[in-house]
Amino acid sequence: MNQDFDSKCREFGNARLAIAAEAQSQSDWERLWKAPAHSFPFAWGTCWKQCVEYRVDDYAREIGFFLDVLGFDAVALAPDFAMLNNEAQEFFLAVRAAENGSATPPDAIRIQFLIDGILETAAELEGRGIRFEKRPEPCEPSSPMLTGWFRTPHGVPVDLWGMVQDPQ
Repeated sequence: MNQDFDSKCREFGNARLAIAAEAQSQSDWERLWKAPAHSFPFAWGTCWKQCVEYRVDDYAREIGFFLDVLGFDAVALAPDFAMLNNEAQEFFLAVRAAENGSATPPDAIRIQFLIDGILETAAELEGRGIRFEKRPEPCEPSSPMLTGWFRTPHGVPVDLWGMVQDPQ
């Protein structure tokens, strides 16, 4: 990247952050929001649409976790690379074996899922051996939105979000 480009990106970002700071209501958002400077340039592929990749030191452990503990499907699986997704192919994630200390720092990314049945799912995952660092609980007092999280064997946080009818 060049300095002029970096400055332009910062200018764009600061303009968006000013809107976020000023908007206090939906009508404020609608009044302040402007179309992006450029249109979205990507036409999605036919096989998969998006994927986030990270690198791990213990590739076998991470793959075993996703495939056999969480039950993900493998779109691709090789000795040093896996592309994983859910059964409906709505979410793609890639894991690659790290080379020469190139593992992704665990807190560099977070994986987040908005799910139905968050409490039942949390209980199921605990039965499979997953330890929650934060069990699902209301985001704020009396909120029907619950959130909790655990980590992959590499240490990447996995957040679960879900609505419940009767908050705890």
